[in-house]
Formats: sequence, C-alpha cells, structure tokens
Amino acid sequence: MEYWFYSFWFWIALVAVIAIIAGVITNAVNKGNETKRYVADAANGGAYKKLADDSAAVNAELLAKLGAVEQRLGSIEKTLTDIP
Repeated sequence: MEYWFYSFWFWIALVAVIAIIAGVITNAVNKGNETKRYVADAANGGAYKKLADDSAAVNAELLAKLGAVEQRLGSIEKTLTDIP
C-alpha cells in the first residue's frame, strides 16, 4: 500500500495536477484584474473617448477634402458638357 506514495509516476501526476490548478488560478486572477482595469478605464472615458474624438476629427477633415474634390469634378463636368 505504501508503494504508490513512493512511485515516480505518482509524483509526476501530482506535480502536473498542481501545475494545472495553479495555471487556472493565475489565469482567473489575471482576467479579473484585466476586467477591473477595463471597467475603470471605461468609467473615466479613457483612451476610447480620445480615440473616438480623434477619429471624428479625421473624418471631418476627410469629408471636407471629399467635398472639395466633388466640387472640382463638378466644374470639370460642366466644362466638358459646355464644349460644343
């Protein structure tokens, strides 16, 4: 009966089980901390609000440039249709 306690495979299996349990606990703690950081960042507006504001500014500039291009194309089209 005492033989299994001294068995090499018993200790290998015990170390593997302990390593798996430690990995699961570590992963759970890391995910919990990551969630807390995400919630705190979202509550403060964080980088997401700045990113949205920057993206809106870039989109406004792009729309202005597209408007200018549309106006130039309109004038070119008018010129081409006016040619007899």
